[in-house]
Amino acid sequence: MAEPEDKQRIKLIALDMDGTVLNGSSKADEATLRAIRAAVKMGIRVVPCSGRHVCEVPEPVTSIDGVDEIITANGARVVHLGTQETLYENPIGPEDVARVLDILEQYDLMTEVYMEEGIRVESRCLMMLGHYNVPDRFHAFFRATRQPLPTHDCFLDYMIGRRVQKFNIFFRHPQEKKRLKKQLERETDLKIVLSSENNLEINSPTANKGDGLCHLCEALDIPSSQVMAVGDSDNDLDMLNYAGLAVAMGNGNRHVKAAADWVTSDNDDLGVARALAKYIL
Repeated sequence: MAEPEDKQRIKLIALDMDGTVLNGSSKADEATLRAIRAAVKMGIRVVPCSGRHVCEVPEPVTSIDGVDEIITANGARVVHLGTQETLYENPIGPEDVARVLDILEQYDLMTEVYMEEGIRVESRCLMMLGHYNVPDRFHAFFRATRQPLPTHDCFLDYMIGRRVQKFNIFFRHPQEKKRLKKQLERETDLKIVLSSENNLEINSPTANKGDGLCHLCEALDIPSSQVMAVGDSDNDLDMLNYAGLAVAMGNGNRHVKAAADWVTSDNDDLGVARALAKYIL
């Protein structure tokens, strides 16, 4: 792709967060934030596109003037940041929610449930994050952003009739992750995502970042040919395939790099800032 043409045609940039905008310390470097601000000032929409809940996306990103929409929960919800209005939602159906909960009862897990109103988890799990192999650097963050339910029965009862966007699972025994993935794929048609070493994410069969991005772009009347997407993991593949210009992070996996038009540097070497400098600024 010729750079001058790319710089003229991009109207929306979809940015993954973890491993992309955020460095290895889960922070956004100031040079990356400056590049995002510069793109917004040029009239380009910049849209965080994350597996995270909206309450988990770092404030230095969401507070940028002109970053108005965000795609969350692997595409299961699109939110207007100013009003917190849900612009699009693709939740897991109630029958599937019940089936997933039945399956999860067979394992020793920490189960987080993403909903419009927040992230729900059993209280005991927040007190035992190390037990479920949640990395130490996330402990304070999890306790600040999750809403605990006092008992296991309360947790199960709370799910009845609720609109669940995503289940996020951490394992006491990491070797059980593959077994659970196979069981879920065998007994449901849900979307199963492995986004890090010790967690597994469960979404609606049609929920993915590409689907959320497509619905947002249709609402904004922006064609996919005028979209740039940047990501590093398998849960970014659908949005990279949707975008007219796909950029993989240097730390991205081989599937992401194979899907990309260009590979930038890694997330600890200002990969997003370098991509924006090449194609936008």
